[in-house]
Amino acid sequence: MQKQILVKSKSAVTLVEILLAVVLMAGAFLPIMGVMSSSIKATEQDENTQHAVMLCQEKLNAVLQMPFNSFDNGTVNKGGKTSGDITVTFGTEPKEGVNFVSSLVVEPYNAVFNVPTCDFSKKGENKTNPKAWGFSNIQYSVSDKVKRFTVTVKWKDKGRDNEKFYTLSSLKADIREN
Repeated sequence: MQKQILVKSKSAVTLVEILLAVVLMAGAFLPIMGVMSSSIKATEQDENTQHAVMLCQEKLNAVLQMPFNSFDNGTVNKGGKTSGDITVTFGTEPKEGVNFVSSLVVEPYNAVFNVPTCDFSKKGENKTNPKAWGFSNIQYSVSDKVKRFTVTVKWKDKGRDNEKFYTLSSLKADIREN
């Protein structure tokens, strides 16, 4: 009969090995956590910018729906009026700890249009030379018929001191014949 000898192997993990593995894992996760933190802050800032854009569009669309003469010569004077311009502050709108302040500036827009015209009676004998056909430009000033509407939204991101803003402008003309 043969004798069987059993050999027990001692393969165990020591406490030192476990601690070393934990330290390596922590060292690998710290940069990942830093990236996640900065991406969360960037996402919050992007959300604030998107909210400001939405507020600008909302306010500008509402103002453009009003009749053209709603803002004539100080008809609306909530935020102060200077040099023919009308400034209206809509107030503060808080969202998740950030205050958005919207304002509107209405100002006259001096526009001059050149309209080319032709006096065909001057065409005469020079049928092949267009410069001699009597073309001219008539200028039309429409400064009393066009206004620029500018909406600005200002805010400060959480934990930041610098103020951010977003501005939208649009022209509106009164093209009705009087």
